[in-house]
Amino acid sequence: MIDLINIARNPSTPVDVLVKLSTDENWYVRLAVAMNPHTPEDLLVKFSTHEDHYVREAVAKNPNTPVDVLVKLSTDEYWCVCEAAKENKS
Repeated sequence: MIDLINIARNPSTPVDVLVKLSTDENWYVRLAVAMNPHTPEDLLVKFSTHEDHYVREAVAKNPNTPVDVLVKLSTDEYWCVCEAAKENKS
């Protein structure tokens, strides 16, 4: 699992690999994908409604997250997600 997390977090990981890892059963791997600065917008949009607030927070911090998603995340039920969305300078 640690290897998959490291691959998902690596900015050099190809997008097609990130897409595959985005469906991994382990939420830590999905969290790492959400953190990757090269994760495509469509995956970030998908992860913006993830059940785990840590994944949503990672989306809120990601520089590729679309502004409309950041606006939505700025009203999340978890304060850490709201703050991350408000601090995102994308």
